[in-house]
Amino acid sequence: MSRLAKILVLMFVFLSPVLLMAQDIASMTGVVTDSSGAVLPDVSVTLVNTKTTVSYEAKTDQQGIYRFANVAPGPGYKATYNLNGFSTFTAVDLYLQVANTRTQDVVLRVGSASDQIEVSGGSSNVTLNTVDATIGNNFDMKMVNDLPVQLRNSPQVLFNLQPGVAGGAVTGARVDQSTTTLDGLDVNDIAAGQSATTGAGTSNFQIIGGAPVDSIQEFRGVTGGQRANSGSGSGGQFQLVTKSGSNQFHGNLNEYHRDTSTVANDWFLNNAGVPRAALIRNQFGGNIGGPVLKNKLFFFFNFYDQRIAQSQNTSRVVPLDSYRNGNVSYILNGCAATSRQNTIPACIGSLNPTQVKAMDPAGIGFSPVVQQTFNDRYPRANDLTGGDGINTGLFRFTTPTPDNSVNYVGRIDYNLTTHQSVWGRFTINRRNSTQTLVQFPTDPVTHPFVDRSYAYVIGHTWQIGSNKVNSFQYGDNISKYNFPTTFNPVGTNEYTFGAQSAGSLLDGPYSDQSSQNRRVPNPQFSDAFNWTIGSHQLIFGGSFKFPKTNSQLVGDFNTAKIGLGGNVSQLNASLRPSDIRTAGTTGVTTYDSAFALALGRVGEIDSNYNYDNQGNVRAQGSGAVRAYRFYQTELYVGDNWRITPNLTLDYGLRYQFYSVPFEAQGLESVQNMGFDQYFAERMAQSAAGASGDSSVPFFVYQLGGKANHGPNLYSPNYKDFAPHFGFTYSPSWDRQTVFNGGAGIIYDRTVINAVNFVQDQSSYLFQNSASTLYGSGGPVNSLRTDPRLGANLAIPAPPTAPAISKPFTPFVDGGTPFGLATSQFNTAVDPHLKDPYSIMYTFGMQHQFPQSFILKMNYVGRLGRRLIAQADSSQLLDFPDKASGQLMSTAFANTTQELRAGADYTTAKIQPWFEHVVAPGVGVANGYDSNTALLVDTFGSYIQLGDFTDFIQQLASFGLINSNVGMASQFAENTFITNKGSSAYNGVLVTLTKNTSHGLQFDVNYTWSHSVDNTSLIANSIASSLGVGFICDARNLRVCRGNSDFDITHVINGNFVYDLPFGRHRSYGANAPVWLDELIGGWQLSGIPQWRSGLPWATRTSAYVAGYANNAPAIFNGDTAAVSAKLHKTSSGQLQLFGDQAKAQGSFTGPVGFQIGSRNNLRGPSVLTFDAGLGKTFALVPEKLRLQFRADFFNVLNHPVFNTPTAANSDINSSTFGAITSMITAVGPRVGQFSLRLEF
Repeated sequence: MSRLAKILVLMFVFLSPVLLMAQDIASMTGVVTDSSGAVLPDVSVTLVNTKTTVSYEAKTDQQGIYRFANVAPGPGYKATYNLNGFSTFTAVDLYLQVANTRTQDVVLRVGSASDQIEVSGGSSNVTLNTVDATIGNNFDMKMVNDLPVQLRNSPQVLFNLQPGVAGGAVTGARVDQSTTTLDGLDVNDIAAGQSATTGAGTSNFQIIGGAPVDSIQEFRGVTGGQRANSGSGSGGQFQLVTKSGSNQFHGNLNEYHRDTSTVANDWFLNNAGVPRAALIRNQFGGNIGGPVLKNKLFFFFNFYDQRIAQSQNTSRVVPLDSYRNGNVSYILNGCAATSRQNTIPACIGSLNPTQVKAMDPAGIGFSPVVQQTFNDRYPRANDLTGGDGINTGLFRFTTPTPDNSVNYVGRIDYNLTTHQSVWGRFTINRRNSTQTLVQFPTDPVTHPFVDRSYAYVIGHTWQIGSNKVNSFQYGDNISKYNFPTTFNPVGTNEYTFGAQSAGSLLDGPYSDQSSQNRRVPNPQFSDAFNWTIGSHQLIFGGSFKFPKTNSQLVGDFNTAKIGLGGNVSQLNASLRPSDIRTAGTTGVTTYDSAFALALGRVGEIDSNYNYDNQGNVRAQGSGAVRAYRFYQTELYVGDNWRITPNLTLDYGLRYQFYSVPFEAQGLESVQNMGFDQYFAERMAQSAAGASGDSSVPFFVYQLGGKANHGPNLYSPNYKDFAPHFGFTYSPSWDRQTVFNGGAGIIYDRTVINAVNFVQDQSSYLFQNSASTLYGSGGPVNSLRTDPRLGANLAIPAPPTAPAISKPFTPFVDGGTPFGLATSQFNTAVDPHLKDPYSIMYTFGMQHQFPQSFILKMNYVGRLGRRLIAQADSSQLLDFPDKASGQLMSTAFANTTQELRAGADYTTAKIQPWFEHVVAPGVGVANGYDSNTALLVDTFGSYIQLGDFTDFIQQLASFGLINSNVGMASQFAENTFITNKGSSAYNGVLVTLTKNTSHGLQFDVNYTWSHSVDNTSLIANSIASSLGVGFICDARNLRVCRGNSDFDITHVINGNFVYDLPFGRHRSYGANAPVWLDELIGGWQLSGIPQWRSGLPWATRTSAYVAGYANNAPAIFNGDTAAVSAKLHKTSSGQLQLFGDQAKAQGSFTGPVGFQIGSRNNLRGPSVLTFDAGLGKTFALVPEKLRLQFRADFFNVLNHPVFNTPTAANSDINSSTFGAITSMITAVGPRVGQFSLRLEF
């Protein structure tokens, strides 16, 4: 055991009462003065929870300040202030909010000690924060119950109603940098590594085990100004607390119902004439809490059941009728690239079955297997605005997505003494839903999701004297997820129909067969110790967690590319109609894919294999089983120093140590080099113009990890010390104003998330792949001799699983690397990986206005450093021609511009690099005037697109260049998880709160912000699977620095609850008889309005520069007015973002050499939604039993909330560039919900 580990263990043993962290607590402070404003020391203050009789005691110091720390949050507190010679002062009905400090200043008047003056603290009213610089809002559950919440299984939708939250990202942090706790227990999905999923500007915060709305007492979100005792991660801190029992029985029964009659139709379904999807949702349950032993033992139990019978809208790209009937269509020469059958049919030519057969070098023609699959498996297109419009269209349909779950929450609280209490809580969640939609509507449920998660936690709170409080707890949060595949008629084979360089012509005949399951216990200790010494409030604490991630990932299948693929990426002129459009790439690309698929050519078979720890090949489809172990230790110390009644300093130091994960079965491998070492060697090799098999070193994998007594995945980080400083100042001349600010460093745990995910996905020695690439002698010979799809989608035998020795050098045979030539991908963890961190700084002002208004204005800044980012060590590097001095990029860029200007292989200028570095003389040997002519004729589509890496890969594939020219030859793409990410955020956060008065309370949040980074990809994603998200060029980390994916300039949201002033004891009808009060009284309005500006999105080009899997953004060279959002419906029925698609498309060009465009420089549509609720309460038994009816409508205005263009519609070469084809699912069309609640 290392010295540091021993020290940490000793600290845990001897300091456990003050070691760990709890945040499910509240605090209260204030200044006691006399009527002249002079502070009063030595005032006795008693705080009593009237619901459980638990009491706390404190005295004011020499500055008249008192403090209560580590108090259970909730309503019903009473504070009593006593000092000889002054009247006793009592504040009643105080609500102490979780993770917040209530400021309750008091003025004592001279008088008899027997006098009593009572004031009401109201409900959970917001008070000025005079203690620290944290930024955020609290929600008590009365407010949550009164607001329209569509899904009652969690209050997480309301997390977005915090200043600085945009689509799950909080004040510039990614979604995997935030933390959610329930009763102090970390409830984040530690396997997925994120507190929220995000997309299209909306978010779904995750809570393992669930936390139904009716089980929660309240929650608080902190979006800036985090203290030293804040939880893991530099993003948002969301703290929830479960309800407890009290001396009175209380509870409710409830039913929330929605059905199809109250749901509006999706805009796109309306546009396509498809009826609205079925939606019947019932959420019901109840809870009860009360005493077991009065003043001693209390219980609470909540039951929640959800039954959702619903359907979801989706679409698939399917063959058009002409294609199904054996015809292959194309765009005629002289017509626009945007021509489609449904818009300009005169511009579409077609080969009939006889002509297809005549064009087929093998003389077979349209494959009967492909045609039968088209007609038996694929539905007919019902939306002709989708697909390429030439051979493919869209089939839109609705499919059932049932979602049923049951959740149980129970809690026990026991007062051991007047100063000690213990409590315990359990949660059980049972859910069955649909994870992925079926491929076609006739398929059974294919990918269900089964959740069997549960959690438990126990805690102990001890008030030690009048100035010390300790809270300890232990718990475990067990996520148990299963994502099986239940419909798999093709066994271990998968199919890509119409393979293209990016994507495919059609959606596959069957859905992806991958599956996974995981069980991840996360045992954890937590505790906080507060010690008030004079004007100092000292805090000590931390946390210790030891998660165990156990998983199975099944992805060992064979993937057959039907059509193009292998060594044939495009056809040549002899295989195309003579009247086809040749200008640009759209016409020939779509035709080549469609024609090759029609023939049923098998272009490529890629197979994945798993191995056991002895190197034996496991049966395909059995998956990879992993069990990772690690622990997380966090310690902190802080001081909240009330220097004067007006000035408070808050400072502290946090330390974290996360051990390096290791695979407990020894299924762990590590490579011999890090990114920087390898990349530096490649830079030197390329600059020198050196090539050959040994010109750069090979990556070699060996056994690693603790179980193998081998090296760690990366070196542990022992120096993660994070200081924090903050202040609050309230001028003596204006006690209604508070200035605050602070700065600090906050470390993240996303390294762990990245490692777990990557190691589950890729681990040499235990996973490998092999490929069979068909195609030799050019496209004509390939179509003549390559295998074709057989009956029942039969394919040739897959490649043999490669043998693995230890150590293992992947994709090297006889000293010759071949990974580039065969398009092999790899993912690795950089051995020099460090924990990411953020430098955060805030400054703000609060002011309390008359009429119960509080305004908070804050500036928040963030500098993200060492962020997790994926970089390709095999990326393209410039390479010189020693003979002429011309660079590879110069030759490629010159030819790209020539072809875009209309040149062809007969007129393109000779480029020395092509003549000298590409196999000298190969052009003449194949009947061309030069190498340049050969390359332009054979790979012209890549060159014209600016697709630099695919061009180099093709040269390597055909053996036309030496090893390691331009790209590393061992892997076509070698992703490293690195710390090369960085970000910067600046935001102004404004919150206006109206505390409850005259029946009205509301919050209004406005955020103006700008976030930039060089990649926004979260740690548990693989960029190569997405086509974007890499560091664009590891030589210059700022190449793709631009708007963050989640950057939203303006966000306005709010919430309000208004008890209408009608009925008895109200402003109107105060003396109404009972029957009239039943009609006009008890009505309530509530709502959640939200508006935000558009999300950024990036153009794509189907050109990959400099990484082999990173789709380069287009170069903007037009008028900004042409690309501004002007959403409209075209004459063809397509929803188009741009006012003039042709002008917008013409404002961009593809990459030229290494030059690419800006990332995320376009904006999508803005979003406006309004959720509204109307409630009526009937007092069945006054003060004891009431019945509430509610009608809630979500997106009540039915304002369409459109997504940004998809990846396909972001491609400047696409005829559908700028088209929007979906709505934001999380918002959707209007939904009505009706409910009944019986409360007692």
